[in-house]
Amino acid sequence: MKSPFSILILVSLAMLFASCNNPMSRNYSPSTYMDDINAIRESDKASYGDIELITRYITLSKIAGNDLEGKSYKEILERIKDIQKANTDQSDQVSLQKGAARERAAAYLSVTLSGKVFSKVNNKDCFIYTVSFQNTTTKNIRMVVGSISLNDLLDREIKNISIVLDEPLKAMAAVKKTYTVGYNSNSEADKSIRLKELVDLRILWNPEKIIFEDGTIAD
Repeated sequence: MKSPFSILILVSLAMLFASCNNPMSRNYSPSTYMDDINAIRESDKASYGDIELITRYITLSKIAGNDLEGKSYKEILERIKDIQKANTDQSDQVSLQKGAARERAAAYLSVTLSGKVFSKVNNKDCFIYTVSFQNTTTKNIRMVVGSISLNDLLDREIKNISIVLDEPLKAMAAVKKTYTVGYNSNSEADKSIRLKELVDLRILWNPEKIIFEDGTIAD
């Protein structure tokens, strides 16, 4: 019967052997990089998506002049995951802030995108957006500043349009205003917007500032 100490030694050796045979534990070096990545692919110790993340991160780090030499591929992947989580948390926070601002502004003003047309203006391809404003208060509004997000049905933003209403909007009154935005034929976002009908888009109003005629600003 093996002693507990012997068992501990065997377990430690087994873990050490497994670690040594895991290419994700290798330290990155430009001279062995290609062999390491091939070994990681063959070992099934990382998913295809994770390997793509590692290779892209290393390439971008080289361009930026960041030295990753000496860091294991496992450490590099963990760093990438930490960055992704931080970005996701930040994006979620921004979404919550925009949602809260939208709810507060709804007590003063309703803004909707009521039309989208692709046309030529001065011989240039353009989008013409029609935006409807409804003052829902008993105070006159002097100016409105914000933007409209054109999202796909999965709520991923395709394009953001800056919106300024710099004309008075009487209490409880409504007005429509058109905004002309140039079309970029090299932009995938513009191509996508051109092909989609309004019913295929999720429209979000992002208020930034509502200034009343008396000089006060909506909270």
